[in-house]
Amino acid sequence: MVNQVYCSETHGLRSIASREVADQRRIKGALPLTSLSKALTLLIRLRELSRPMTLTELTRATGLKKATTLRLLVTLGKFRFVERDEQSKKFKIGVNAYYVGSGFLSFGNREKMAGIMRRLVAECKHTITLGVLDQTSVLFLERLDGTERVRVTVNVGSRSPAYASASGKVLLAGLADDEIRKRLKLVRFRRFTPSTLPSLDAFLSEIAQVRKRGYAINNEESGRGLYVLAVAVTDNAGNHVAALAAASPAGFLRYKEKAAILKSLKKAATELGQFWLENFLGGEQAGDKAREALGPV
Repeated sequence: MVNQVYCSETHGLRSIASREVADQRRIKGALPLTSLSKALTLLIRLRELSRPMTLTELTRATGLKKATTLRLLVTLGKFRFVERDEQSKKFKIGVNAYYVGSGFLSFGNREKMAGIMRRLVAECKHTITLGVLDQTSVLFLERLDGTERVRVTVNVGSRSPAYASASGKVLLAGLADDEIRKRLKLVRFRRFTPSTLPSLDAFLSEIAQVRKRGYAINNEESGRGLYVLAVAVTDNAGNHVAALAAASPAGFLRYKEKAAILKSLKKAATELGQFWLENFLGGEQAGDKAREALGPV
């Protein structure tokens, strides 16, 4: 009986091994999908140029036919890898490109970013988050918990209404008021607490203050007992690509502590801005490597 079981297990292991070998041969011999290669080339080119572009500009930049470029943009837009500004009619990188990019960081070149955030936690003692704008919400890509006995927890991958969060305010502050109105015109300003901003006009007044002082505050607006400071992470064109925030219990911070936290946040945001350019498909070198991996289109 023992020999029969052993033989059965050995046969099973050999079968698995042979299937894996066969799969590896299939992978080596497989050809890339032309349509997917074109879509990825388009996405990489859009990121390389680091600015929103019209359909005509993207057609010229990629060398693709206009009809093909349009279909690719529609598909990428459906999955939110690109977004179209209704006012300028230009296309730009969408939130899911950043979301997938954060997965790359999980497996590879993540240590530098993690080091910056760990230093922030050591300096501030509070929970640090990194988020991006997703239409009318903030999508949190990263979080490092604080070291204080009482601390705030935010789930990676969770979303928060932009109008009721410090990260959302600082991200929307990088847009023109007309664009903010367009984004938030259908949003119902739900009152999470008595401190939640009640309307779009009130929110725009707050945004003016955010621009003036260079940072945003969430003082119990999304939940009782929560206080958050946030600053923008910007790219080389000054676009607000992400928000870096420190979350603590309300009433916990003194004025000097707030000033010290903001100083640390701004320094880290500058470092993360450079990191963002180097690692999220940024630069000609990254584009060259990506095209080489894709092969001829």
